[in-house]
Amino acid sequence: MNNMTDDFLIMKQLIKADYERKVKAFRLLPVEGKPIFAGDSMIAYFNLPRYGFDGYINMGIAGDTTAGLMNRLDAIVRQKPPYVIIHIGSNDLVLDQLAANEIVQRIEHIVDELSMTSTVYVISLTPVNPHVENVNHTHIGGRKNEDINVINQQLKSLYQTNYIDAHTHLLQSNSLLHEDYTKDGIHLNHIGYHQFAEIIKISLKPAL
Repeated sequence: MNNMTDDFLIMKQLIKADYERKVKAFRLLPVEGKPIFAGDSMIAYFNLPRYGFDGYINMGIAGDTTAGLMNRLDAIVRQKPPYVIIHIGSNDLVLDQLAANEIVQRIEHIVDELSMTSTVYVISLTPVNPHVENVNHTHIGGRKNEDINVINQQLKSLYQTNYIDAHTHLLQSNSLLHEDYTKDGIHLNHIGYHQFAEIIKISLKPAL
């Protein structure tokens, strides 16, 4: 077993433990009727008050997949949020090795379930850049921008005005995640999150 495989297995174990701990905590939160951000590490590491989203609940879990989010929809619905903003699906390419159409179908299921009680906004999957100086190849795994683009195009077609295109605003000229916006080729730094937040605010303006 090589070091990359060892690192990947350790990462999956840590993700599982963190997921179980956070889902338990989410299910115990008092019901407040606040809007919710839900999804993977792009949401989990998103410091909502810092970027102007006071009064929102962050239900992001690093490493989460569509299956993981589907499993915890009860915690979101229980909160009676007026609207839910989700970013999910990128980890499915690596952890579950799903095809783009399978990921989109699962996102459709999530949106359909949440739409019964809340307005749902879908954030585009964010790009990656395997060529930055401090790249984390374990976290990027086998995900490719080509697959991310296919998923985003389908999500855009499905959700139109409720689709938030953060992807385009995070790219540099070579269609990779902008090196100034990331610390490891996949996760955003402060500058990247500032861009991420601004496009979300513009898209949510009618609801804010």
